[in-house]
Amino acid sequence: MLKQGARSVATKSTLVEIVLLDGNTLLGKIAAPQQGRISDTLNDERSFIPVELADGSHVALAKRVIKTVTLPAVEQKAYRGSDPHRVLGVREGASPEEVKSAYHRLCTQNHPDRVRSLALGPDFEDLATQNMVRINAAYAQLMRAMAG
Repeated sequence: MLKQGARSVATKSTLVEIVLLDGNTLLGKIAAPQQGRISDTLNDERSFIPVELADGSHVALAKRVIKTVTLPAVEQKAYRGSDPHRVLGVREGASPEEVKSAYHRLCTQNHPDRVRSLALGPDFEDLATQNMVRINAAYAQLMRAMAG
C-alpha cells in the first residue's frame, strides 16, 4: 500500500527488468497503483522508486539512473510436435549426458505422481501422463539413435 496524503492506495507488484544507464540490469518488482500502469509510477513526482529485488531485499532506485524498464519475456509455449530433440529441449547432436539430464529434468516436472500430489484433479493427471508418454518416447528414440 502506498500512502498519498491521508489516504492509502491499493497497489500491485509487477515483475520488471530494469536496465540502468551504466549498463547493469536488475530484475525486481515495482509497485504500481491497482488501477494504474507501471508508467504512472515511473512518471510520478517522486525522485526514487522502491524496487523489491529477486532476493527479497528492497532498494530505492533513483529514476534518473534508469535507462529502460521492460516486462520479462514470457516463457515459450510447450512444443507439441514429435521431433524428439525439441520434445526434450536439446540441440541436435547433444551428448548422451545432455539428453539424459534433460530427460530427468522433464520427468521431475511432468511425472503424474507429482501432479497427483498437488491435487489438481484428474484432467491434469491425464495431461501429465500424456506428457510422460511423449517424453519417454523421445528419450528412447534418441538413445536408440545414439546406440547405433
